[in-house]
Amino acid sequence: MKNYIRKILSLTLVITFIITISVPVLAETSNPISSETTTAQIAATSTDTTTALRMQPLMDKYNSLIQTDLDTELTKYLDSTNHWGKNYISKISALEIISGYGNSKFGPNDTLLGGQYMLMLIRAIGFRPEVPKGTPYYQPFVDIALKEGILKKGEIADYTKPITRELAASLARRVIGTYEAIPMDDFVKGNDPYPCKGDKGLLDNVYVGFQKLKMIDYTTITSKYLQDVIDCYRMGLLTGSGNKFIPKDNLTRAEASVIIVKLIDKSMRVENIPTKDESFTWKNSVANNGEYDNEAEGFYENKEYTLYKGLFPMMEIWDTAQAMFSNQKLITGGKVDFVFSEKVKAFSLAYFNDDDHFKKYMSNNYNGFILPLNSIGMATQRTQIPKGQEGSLYDNGNGWLYQISSYEVDKYNKDLKNYSYELLKVWFGKDYEQAKKIHDQYLGYALNDVAWKEGVYLLNGRQIYVIGGRGEGGNSFAFQVWAKDFITKETMLK
Repeated sequence: MKNYIRKILSLTLVITFIITISVPVLAETSNPISSETTTAQIAATSTDTTTALRMQPLMDKYNSLIQTDLDTELTKYLDSTNHWGKNYISKISALEIISGYGNSKFGPNDTLLGGQYMLMLIRAIGFRPEVPKGTPYYQPFVDIALKEGILKKGEIADYTKPITRELAASLARRVIGTYEAIPMDDFVKGNDPYPCKGDKGLLDNVYVGFQKLKMIDYTTITSKYLQDVIDCYRMGLLTGSGNKFIPKDNLTRAEASVIIVKLIDKSMRVENIPTKDESFTWKNSVANNGEYDNEAEGFYENKEYTLYKGLFPMMEIWDTAQAMFSNQKLITGGKVDFVFSEKVKAFSLAYFNDDDHFKKYMSNNYNGFILPLNSIGMATQRTQIPKGQEGSLYDNGNGWLYQISSYEVDKYNKDLKNYSYELLKVWFGKDYEQAKKIHDQYLGYALNDVAWKEGVYLLNGRQIYVIGGRGEGGNSFAFQVWAKDFITKETMLK
């Protein structure tokens, strides 16, 4: 194994690693929507649409409701007075959108039928059609929904059967689209609006992955409904439970009441967008005063980017990226670059000893081995390599996801070690102290000019490969970490 490891840690590979250190993390275009931006700021509500005008009498009645009115409604439903949805139930009852069964029952936990849901949706947008004698109660509402493009022909096979949560979400998304502009968070390729050299667009939206983060069962949503569910989460029409949406479950009468009230009252919605703790923004290196815009590498100096939680194939990548960015204050001395390349959609951190070292690195463009001799990065391209292929996360030799490397160990020990400790905390959690001990042991070999040593460990579900000491290229230290639970005790390097 030692000959194999020596080969992968050769100086040639280090140069390649520096150039392509962490490919490809999804970063968003600059000029993003900030976490404080509201839906109204993204796209103003269309208050002059036909639907909005038709809804106005209903809105007026809704706005005139006082607590006494709501309390009076609740006295009709003894099974709802202590129910979590009582405030919503009382409102739709007061608006005469739907009532209970009689006998003091609303049935908040009962499943809602397809016909009942169509009635509620159509009444919520101001229609009050008469139901001809001998016609099913839901038929006029279904007819309107078909005409308005809210419902597709044959989409509900039996209006007397329960409706699923995913179909209910899709229908609600179509209803709100008749009178409000919907934030376009679907995955659309487009031009980067930020002025820069090289017209290379990334993504027009920022929140698709974030919404999926809030419903870990999104893969079970029928594909034709997925975008509508994402939009409903984004606008605050829907929320799940325990980070699950449970798409195939039947909608309850209380859950439907919540949707209807939120369709009517925008103030009842809480947009599902990243908080300040769930995103971070940075500018590419400003160390060279904007003179290093590099079309070939997709690197634009001074350009601003924002990363949002949920955009990665694994949450640990987000956690690492956030830790890499937020802990830079722990790095002392020298010059630090936290940079992003649009070509490989990746970012990394490189440390330079001083201005002269940085200028040589830039002017030589890797010729003459003027390198950032201390660097940290993520090889996230490996998340896209199928199991069984070289370099995948399951590859116990080349599948590492994170690497800390130093070819100037005294500088690393003095200026970067405490920064790396914060990453070890992210990767190893309760086993942090043990990981720190391994890190310091091999760094000590390099610092003390001990002959080159290597080690392989399995800690917190992660394989670690670490080297330290005097080798052919001088004293060096490298600490490679695999993704959690991809390498087992049976498959780790021996």
